[in-house]
Amino acid sequence: MNQLQNIFRLVRLKINPDSIKELSWVFLGQVINVVLSFVIVKILSGMGPKDYGIYALVITIAVFIGMSLYGPVAQGFIRFYYHYLEKSLSNIFAALIYKILIVSSAILILLAIIFFVISYFINFSQPAIFFLIAGIYIVLAKITEFFNSTLNLIRKRKENSLLQGAEKAFIILFLFILLHFNSLNLIYVFISLSIVAFTFSSVKFLVFQKFLPAENKKDSDFVKSSQAEMRTKLFLYISPFLIWGFSGWLQLNGEKWIINGLLSTADVGIYAVMLALVNALVIIPNNIISDFATPIIFQQYSDMNNKENINAGFHYIRLNMLIIFLLALFSTFLTYFWGREIIILISNKNYTPYWYLLPLLSFGTGMFLTGQAQTVLGMALNLPKKYLLPKILIGILSVVLNFIFIKYTGINGVAYTVLLIGIFYVIFIAIVNRKIKSTFSSLMN
Repeated sequence: MNQLQNIFRLVRLKINPDSIKELSWVFLGQVINVVLSFVIVKILSGMGPKDYGIYALVITIAVFIGMSLYGPVAQGFIRFYYHYLEKSLSNIFAALIYKILIVSSAILILLAIIFFVISYFINFSQPAIFFLIAGIYIVLAKITEFFNSTLNLIRKRKENSLLQGAEKAFIILFLFILLHFNSLNLIYVFISLSIVAFTFSSVKFLVFQKFLPAENKKDSDFVKSSQAEMRTKLFLYISPFLIWGFSGWLQLNGEKWIINGLLSTADVGIYAVMLALVNALVIIPNNIISDFATPIIFQQYSDMNNKENINAGFHYIRLNMLIIFLLALFSTFLTYFWGREIIILISNKNYTPYWYLLPLLSFGTGMFLTGQAQTVLGMALNLPKKYLLPKILIGILSVVLNFIFIKYTGINGVAYTVLLIGIFYVIFIAIVNRKIKSTFSSLMN
């Protein structure tokens, strides 16, 4: 109880009116974002469970690209931005990140073109152009998400919230146009999403550039040597995230492909709508909390010799964990009593056969995110590799458990896996963190 009182006392001391204003913008923006996301799901679910299932499978590929490439780059940028800002090198660091994004995006679009050509010779359920358009959308969607992280990093919460809300509003506008012309199909949907993603990734880039601090220009040799050092430090830091990406994707998205293989694409669509609800109730609020807390926590660790700031960082991590756990309990309660009604509200009755799984999905996801909140400790201390074993292990376990449970219990097996993996993960990370903190404390004394 005394520990909890200390945490909240610290928060009262650290949070100023500007922080409250920022948090208000984040909250307002994300509430609007959730509402508009529900509208998007409502419209897209009108394609029917089978087509919505194909849409959901494309999104899993986008998530994989994000977790294995754009996400790690964003994590590295978030971790070292303030470090280089203090050295007046933030512009050089940002330019390096842009180069990585451009090269990565070019390679991915080239792969989409290759797959587009190959698909002419293979009998798929979708025309060849679908794969090219979907590939372009995936790249553009990940870029616009990357700039969401950068604007949050530099504390431009208001601009970020407004842009994300406007982005969702334009998606809805395009979807309504498709509905009006009776053209709500997968190809036109992904064309519309690509146009919106390209537009807003460009706007976000310009906004981010506007707020980068003015720094004295450096000569080309200094820039090259600095970026070489930055590149080395960045890739050493993000290399564990590249491994996490595949493992994390297996844990968070592999089940959709198992459902598609063992059950049907329509079942994927039904499950995807339930996940959209879990996303709104658990994942998006978690992201609000993390987006607000993570830059503050990392800033506490910018000087590893400042014991007061480091202790403050420990307290923020505990508070973050507590809030996410309470969020998991609230979501579980809400979906237990009103899960079916909410699914009908955001889609239609065709997506309600498995609504009773929502409480298990909500609590299991909440437990996983509670464990994920603990990993900020290792990332702040430049020790992300400490989480490689639990990350890899839950990825493998998720595939094994999902395959066994889905094969013998149907779609119910996904909920059993999510619950077991969430509980296992939060315990495992707690054990790892205890060792990290013990080692770090002994080094500081």
